[in-house]
Order: sequence, then structure tokens, then C-alpha cells
Amino acid sequence: MTLLLVTLARAQQDAAPEPQQAESETGRDASPPPFFERQAEEENDQGPQSPGFNQLAVTGEWPWKSTVATGDWGGLRNKLGNNGIVLTSTSTTDLATVVSGGQRQGFIMPYLIDTNLSLDTQKMGLWAGGQLFIDFQKAGSTQLGSKYLPDFWGWDAIYPYTQNFTELAQYWIQQSFAEGALKLKFGKIDANTDFAVTYPGLQFINSAAYFPGGMVVDLPTYPNQAGGAEILLQPVSWFGGRFGFFDGSTNYYDASTGGAATPTGGRGLSTFLWDNPGSYFLIGEMGPQWTLDDLAGHASVGWYQQTGQSTEPSASLSPSPPGQAYVDGPWGLYLSGSQQLFQTKTDAGTQSQLVAFGQFGWSPPALNSCQWSLMSGLSWQGLLPGRPNDTFGSMVAYAHLGDEPTMTTSPGEGEFIVEGFYNFQVTPWLGVQPDVQFINLPSSVQGSGVPDAVVLTVRVTMSF
Repeated sequence: MTLLLVTLARAQQDAAPEPQQAESETGRDASPPPFFERQAEEENDQGPQSPGFNQLAVTGEWPWKSTVATGDWGGLRNKLGNNGIVLTSTSTTDLATVVSGGQRQGFIMPYLIDTNLSLDTQKMGLWAGGQLFIDFQKAGSTQLGSKYLPDFWGWDAIYPYTQNFTELAQYWIQQSFAEGALKLKFGKIDANTDFAVTYPGLQFINSAAYFPGGMVVDLPTYPNQAGGAEILLQPVSWFGGRFGFFDGSTNYYDASTGGAATPTGGRGLSTFLWDNPGSYFLIGEMGPQWTLDDLAGHASVGWYQQTGQSTEPSASLSPSPPGQAYVDGPWGLYLSGSQQLFQTKTDAGTQSQLVAFGQFGWSPPALNSCQWSLMSGLSWQGLLPGRPNDTFGSMVAYAHLGDEPTMTTSPGEGEFIVEGFYNFQVTPWLGVQPDVQFINLPSSVQGSGVPDAVVLTVRVTMSF
């Protein structure tokens, strides 16, 4: 799909205990921790809009060296954290300009404010293995993005689509069993935190970095997180699997009303199971994780299905407005993988690392506007000498739209994306990220192409 961004993730990386220490505290063996578990401890975020469970420790002299702008609250913040109570807040502002192409040029400013509370029941002295998470989000945009960029995938991962909303984005409880080999989660969840994750901690602006093109409409992620349940399995350190069952009524086509149901983002659990028109989103994935010469990697194969009648997407909006067409909900397959290519470490932590990652997705063209998609990228932390916390990233992605004219206004076309950025970690709590995107847009009107777009963005992130 946070605490939101890697500004906070970097703060957690600097302050969190080493993975082996965290494992010993929970009583698990000293074998290397699973890939996603280790990365969650080091970086925590799967995307700029998808927070996971927080383990913030405030370190450094306030204000410029502190990991958060508001400091340790006179020692109270770390004291609460040691007792399992973590409160964090992050703001993300994208100062974006369409400098050429698209339907029009001009300035757009999406923003997202995320405040969340993480509770560790064992540290609170309640019961072992429990976690509770509550996440509040406020998002908006100065302009309607589709008037500028009628793209398919989503040119900005924090763009709220509805322009403005304030909601309780997530609230869930997770219980761990058998020393972490089995975890059960229930509540309103962002599915992109646990599923279709190419590599934790990515800082790209385009949504193509976070999930396959075939999931653009149906995946229960920001801004339409949904009620659901997950089963997370890690029987051995090198192999894991997970399954999710979510409310899928956001894109359910209701013949009685002639449109889709109200999006789940504003409703949460109110329609899950007991008031749902047979529309669910199911997803599962499994795969190995490995560490070779201290370089971590992973591979996952996944499957998903949207049940019920599905409202299908428009190439001009993502997510789409209802009522264009309805068919059986789509299903699809995807592959994800990542590999650290090198890293250097000192006693103070990771100084430099280069990670390659990618994802492929496929879905039957008769059921999904996107027939297949491919994404690949690099993330290089510490590229420049003396700047160990800065990150450079580059990515290319392509989504091929199917030939079925009832599925899309751009049958047979595709969307090609190139993105590059450099994040300056000015302080542990402040990041400034220049970013450039080239987007080869699919035509929203057959026979008349939309000019390719170039978008310049400066993303500013702050952790409080």
C-alpha cells in the first residue's frame, strides 16, 4: 500500500532492537528471522499509505537529531513504549506539477495525515502474543487528479480519489500462537500491508510499486481499507504463507440500485459478513525467504478473487465510478520477489544497501480490464558518501489492458511508467524527496490518444 512514511521507518530502523534481540524477547529460537518479519522490524512500512504495527523508540537529541519532531515528551513517550503503548503521527504532502502531456498541465497537491495507536498486550501486562492497532487518516487534494492525468494504475499513492476524507482507516486485533508460527488478524485492515508486498519500506509515489495492475480496482487498500480476517503462517523461518478474506462490496454491482455499493473505507466492519451482498475479496500467497552471505531475499506466488458481480474499471479513473458494466468478479495470479544485492554495516546500523524488486500479475481478460502487468525497480540507500539515510529509487512498470471493449474504454492499450526519485533525509523526522514520472497514458477515448505525461513532484514527509 503509515507512521506513514519511510521517514518514520528510518527512525524505527535506527532505534529498534536488533532482530535477534526481539526474537529472544518473545522466546523464539535464534534462527534467522523470516524476511518480512525482519524487514517489518527494520523498516515497518509497506507503502506510504499502509501502516503496520509500530515499535517506535525515540532516540537522539531534540530537535534536530530526534527520530520524531515532537521528541520524547519529557521521557513519557519511551516510557509508554516500554509498556506496549506507541502513538505516532506522520504527514505526507506531495507538491506535484504536470509539466507536459496529460489532459491538462498544472499544480496538484495531495496530502495525507496519519495518526495511529499500537498496543502490545504482553508489554501491557495483559496477555501474551496480542497486538491491537488503530489508525486515523485525513486526506485531501487541491484538484481532481483525473482532470490532469486520466491514468489507470494511480499516479500518486496518497491521492484520495474522493478529494477529501476523514476516517478511521484501520482498527484490528492480531493474536500470535505457537511462538509466532501462527497469527490471526481481524478487523478493518489494509490488505496491502500483508499481501502483494514487493519489498517493505518503498518510497515510490506511483501505485505501480505496491500492487499488480489487476488489483487496481478490487484490492482492499487505501483509501478503501475493508473489514476482513487474515491467517498468517510461518512454520519455519525460511517459508511462510498467508490468506485473507475481506469485504469486497466496494466494487459490487447491485442491479437493484444500478451501481456499486458504498466504498468500504467509510464503513469498516458495518457490512462485513452480516450485511454484504455476496461480494468478497479473497487473497492468498506463499513462498520462501532466504539469506545468502547476509543478503536477504524473498519470492512469493499469490492468487486473488473478487466474488459477486463486479463493477469494472474505467481507464480514466482509478478507482472507477460505478455502473459502467458488470460481470463476474475477476480473479488473478501474481509473483513478487526481491533481493538485496549488497549492503554495508557499522555499529551504528546499515550504511548502504541496494535492493532489486519486482512483480508480475495476470488476470483473465474477460473478467478484468488489466490482462497483465509487470514492474521492476531498484532502491539504493546510502548511494552518496556521507549520506547513509538518503535513498535513491528507480522503477519501470507496464499494465496491458485487455481487448474486451466492455472491460475498459481503452481496449488493447497499455500504460507504461518510469519513475525516479532521491529522498534527502534532512533530519530523522523530515524527508524531502524530488521525484519525476513519465507516464505513457492509455487513451480514454478510442482513436484519440492522451499525450504522454511528465510529472514533477516534491514529497515532504514529517514524523511527529
